[in-house]
Amino acid sequence: MNFIKSNLYLTLFLILLGLGPIASYGQEKGLTLALFDVDATPPIGSLLAYDPLEKKDDLGLRAKGVVISGSGLPIVICAIDWIGIANESQDAFKESLAEAASTIPSRVAVHTLHQHDAPISDWGAEKILKEAGLDPKAYESSFDRLLINNLKDAIRIALKDAKPITHIGTGKGIVEKVASNRRILGDDGHVAYTRTSSTKNKKIRDFPEGLIDPEVSLVSFWNEEEPLAVFSYYAVHPQSYYLTKIANPDFPGIARYMRQLSVPDAMHVHFNGAGANVTAGKYNDGAKINRKILAERLAKGMEQAWDNTVKTKITKEDVYWQQEPILLTPKETLPEIAQEMRTQNARWLTNNVQKLAWYNRQALGKKIDISCLTLGDVRILHLPGELFIEYQLAAKAERKDLFVTMAAYGDYGPFYIGPSSAYTEGGYEVGTSPVTAEAEPIIMGAIKKMLHREIPNNTTESPFVLQSESQQPLRTLAEWEEKKKSWKNNMASIMGTLPPRDNLKRPEINYLDSTVESTYTKHHISFDSNERNQVTAFLYIPHKIKVKAPAMLVLHSTGDLGKKIVDGQGPLENRALASELAERGYVVIAPDYPSFGEQKNHDFSKDGFDSGTLLAVWNHMRCVDALTYMAEVDSERIGVIGHSLGGHNALFVAAHDLRLKAVVTSCGWTPFDYYDIGDAGIKNYGGRLGPWAQDRYMPVIKKLLPEATLPFDFTHIIASIAPRPVFTNAPLQDSNFSVEGVKSGIEAIQPVYNWLGYPDNLQVRYPNASHDFPENTRKEAYSFLDDVFGFTPLKKLAFEK
Repeated sequence: MNFIKSNLYLTLFLILLGLGPIASYGQEKGLTLALFDVDATPPIGSLLAYDPLEKKDDLGLRAKGVVISGSGLPIVICAIDWIGIANESQDAFKESLAEAASTIPSRVAVHTLHQHDAPISDWGAEKILKEAGLDPKAYESSFDRLLINNLKDAIRIALKDAKPITHIGTGKGIVEKVASNRRILGDDGHVAYTRTSSTKNKKIRDFPEGLIDPEVSLVSFWNEEEPLAVFSYYAVHPQSYYLTKIANPDFPGIARYMRQLSVPDAMHVHFNGAGANVTAGKYNDGAKINRKILAERLAKGMEQAWDNTVKTKITKEDVYWQQEPILLTPKETLPEIAQEMRTQNARWLTNNVQKLAWYNRQALGKKIDISCLTLGDVRILHLPGELFIEYQLAAKAERKDLFVTMAAYGDYGPFYIGPSSAYTEGGYEVGTSPVTAEAEPIIMGAIKKMLHREIPNNTTESPFVLQSESQQPLRTLAEWEEKKKSWKNNMASIMGTLPPRDNLKRPEINYLDSTVESTYTKHHISFDSNERNQVTAFLYIPHKIKVKAPAMLVLHSTGDLGKKIVDGQGPLENRALASELAERGYVVIAPDYPSFGEQKNHDFSKDGFDSGTLLAVWNHMRCVDALTYMAEVDSERIGVIGHSLGGHNALFVAAHDLRLKAVVTSCGWTPFDYYDIGDAGIKNYGGRLGPWAQDRYMPVIKKLLPEATLPFDFTHIIASIAPRPVFTNAPLQDSNFSVEGVKSGIEAIQPVYNWLGYPDNLQVRYPNASHDFPENTRKEAYSFLDDVFGFTPLKKLAFEK
C-alpha cells in the first residue's frame, strides 16, 4: 500500500511539473484547442527569398496555429509569414508538427501567407543545387530546421494548456478597395496588361477591379463566451511594396495585429486564399503610405466579419478531417531548369528550382494532399500552390448551403495554378506555371468530392477506436499505436515473434537464370533470408523504366507449383499476377511460400520459427529488403498482392511491414467466426479452425482445438494496416472464405478508415464468381495500385483495354 501511495504522489508531482502524462488534452473528453505562436523571423544576415536580411520589422514574422483534439487523431493547422514552403520542406514541417502533436502528417496543414520580404523553404531545391555544386542561396535550410524545432516545442507546451471548444463562430465581411485582378484581357481574349502588386501606370490601375472575391471569412473557436482563436481568410497577393531587405508581414500582418489589439483574448491566425491572379495593384502605386491604408481596409473587413459572427454549438461528432491526394500534370519543359540554373541569378533560382524539385517528385508519383476540415456547417479547404481566384469562387458556389472558405499556398511546389481557360489567354502566371490546363479538373474533382462527402457519424462508436479501459475515443497517435501494439501482441501469441531486424545485411542475391520477354526480363533468384532459411523467387525487371519504378511483392495461392502459379504456368486462369504486373511496368518479386515450389521439402521443425506463417512473413520482408536496394525501385512505392494463401499472407506481412504502402488481397480472408469447412473438414482437421493449425500455418492453434477461439482476427489485422490502402476481392460464390463474413468485417473496419480521414482507402469488390480473381476485378485492383502509386502503366493488358 505504501508503494502504491508513493507512486501516486510521484505521478501527481510529475503532472504538476508538466513531466507526467499529458494533462489537459489527454484527460479532456470533448474537443479541445491548443494555441501556438512562434517567431519565424530569421537572424540578420540570412537570405530572404530575394534579398539578404539587413533589418527586422517591428512586428516580425510569425508562425501561428492550433491543435484541435478530440475527434479522431489531433489536427494541426499552421500559417507562417513566409513566401512559400514546398516539396520536401512541406514533408519535414508536417512530419515534425505531427510528431509533436501525436498525430499523423496527413492531419497537418502548413500554409504560408506569401509575403515577399520573407524566407522560402524547399529542402528538395536545396538538395538539387548542392548536388549540382551550386550555392543553395535562399534555399539554405539552417533556419528552417530551427523554426521546426521551435514549433515542436511550442506545440508540446501548448497541449498542456489546451482549452475546451464548445462553439464555432462564422462571419463574413466585405473588403473594399484592396483586391483587383492582375490579368487584364484585350479584345482578342489574351492578357494585354498585368496589374502587379504596386502598379505605377495609371492607365492599368484604372481598369475595373475584375474577378475577385471581396469577402473576408472568419472562423472562430470559443469556450462558451471566451474566444480562443480567430481564423481569417482573404485572397490577395499580400504585397504593398517589397525588396526592402527588411523581414516584414506586409499589410495582412498589420491587419492581423490590429484585430489582435481589438480582440486580445483570442489568437488571430490569417490565411491567404486563392490569390494568384489577385493583387492590390488597382489601389496601390507603390507609395509606402499605402501599406497602412491597405491594412486598415482589410482590418475593417475583418471587423465587419467579427461583428457578423454567429456562434453555433459544436461537439466532437461535428468535426471531421479528410484529404484527397492529387497528382498534377507537369509541363514537359521543366527538366530544362536543371541546365539553365547554372547560369541564372539568385532571384531566378528562387522562382524556379522548387518547380524542378516538384517535377522530380511528381515523376515518382508523390502526390499532394488537398484536405478539408469540417466543423459543423463549416468547410475549410487546404490547397497547394498559387491558385487563381476562380478555384475559390467555384468552391464556394459548389456548396452555397455551407460556410466554405479556402486557404491556398500550402505546398508551394506547383507554384501558379490557373483554371483551364487561363492557359489559352497567356500572361505571366500561366507562362511561369509548371502545371498544365489539366490541373483544373483534377483539383476541382477533389474539392467537389470532399464538399459533397457525407460525413460519417459512426467513427467514435467503433470499439477499434475506443480506449478499451474507459470506452472513450482514442485521442492521440500514441494511444492508437498502443492499441495496435495490443493487436500485434495477440497475433504474436499465435504466430510467434519475429527475430530482431536490427543490423540486417543486404540480401545477397544469386541469379540462377534469366528469361528475356518482350517487355521485361524474368530472373530466377535465391538468397538467404537468415542463417537457416532461403528465399527462392522470380524477379521481374521491366525493360523501359524511365525513373525509379513502383514494385510489388506478389504472393501465390496454395499449390505445388509455388511461384510458378503467379507466373501463369499453372492450370488455372486469372493467377498470373506477377507476370501481368511486370508487363504493366512494375518491378516484381514473387517468392515461394515454405512447403511449395522449390521449398516443397521445407522442414518446419528446423527453421527456427514458431509458425510457417511467421517464417513466410520473415521471408516476405526480406524480399522487401531486396527491393529497396534495387536501383530500379522507388522504395517509397512498394505494395503487396496475393490470392487465397497469398491473399491472407499479403495482410500478414503488411501488418508487420510499414514499407508496404498498398495491399491487394484476393479471396484471402473472412473473420474466423465465419470460417466453415463443414462436418467432414472438422473431422479431418480436428476442429473448425483445424486447417489453420497445420505446420505450414499456425500450429499453436492445435492446442486450442476443437473449439478454437483466437485472440485476434482479420478485422484487427486490417485495422492495424489502416490508413494504408487495402483492396479486397471477395467473390460472391467463394466457398473458402465467406463473403458474408467479409461484408461484416468491412463494416467493422470502415470506421477506422473514417476516423483516420481516409474513407476511400478501404476498397472491396464482390464479383459474381467462385474462388477466383476474375479479369474485371483484377483490372480494378491494378487501377487501384496505379492510383495509390501515381503510376502510369507502360502497357495496358488485353483485358484492360
